[in-house]
Amino acid sequence: MTIGALSIRPLGERPEAAPLLAEWFATEWPDYHRGRSLPDVASRFRLIPDVEQTLIAEIEGEMVGTVALRGTWEAAPEIPPPWIGSLFVAPQHRGLGIGVALVDAAVIAAGEAGHSAAHISIRVDPASYICRGWRVVGTVFVGDESVTVLRIEIPA
Repeated sequence: MTIGALSIRPLGERPEAAPLLAEWFATEWPDYHRGRSLPDVASRFRLIPDVEQTLIAEIEGEMVGTVALRGTWEAAPEIPPPWIGSLFVAPQHRGLGIGVALVDAAVIAAGEAGHSAAHISIRVDPASYICRGWRVVGTVFVGDESVTVLRIEIPA
């Protein structure tokens, strides 16, 4: 998928990007990755069994973001797959619509994989998702934090 100068493709087409993703994730979510080396975090992009696809976003060859299409989410195992998660946009590229493009690309990938719907969990106001066709289906608590769960139907 290409949007202007933004290109989105599977991590499998550029596996050498995994160490940068690991660095981003270890910096953005240090509590989750505490005690793990960067090579260990990078290897998880290839070893997590429920990751259907990790997508990367680039602008003129520069990595600017990522998102994953996952089979399950441990906080809500009763909700059917797939889940869109691990959304990250490099700080200097935020506010440009890259996150929206990554989520949209993950929805397309879910449809191409034969799914009729996808889910996402968010910690922000859902209005920007609702106006793009998502609907709120519930709330899940992750620790003490309330997380909104949304669903989007994917046309056949």
